[in-house]
Amino acid sequence: MSVIEFQTHVEHGTIDLPEEYRHLVTGRVRIIILINEDEDEEDMVEFLLDHPYHSDSFTPLKRDEIYERR
Repeated sequence: MSVIEFQTHVEHGTIDLPEEYRHLVTGRVRIIILINEDEDEEDMVEFLLDHPYHSDSFTPLKRDEIYERR
């Protein structure tokens, strides 16, 4: 079995096979469709890394405070 991977857009329920692969694809094939549902959405971690929240009242914990047992 050979594997061909490419990205494309589905239009009207059809997938356009790139010209460079057309001569390789004949007969019976197995198609697996992977949908990236949130492709256009930026996740919260990515957003916060790009736009860090700054607060004037924030003071980081000191080393002793981090490991302090209560």
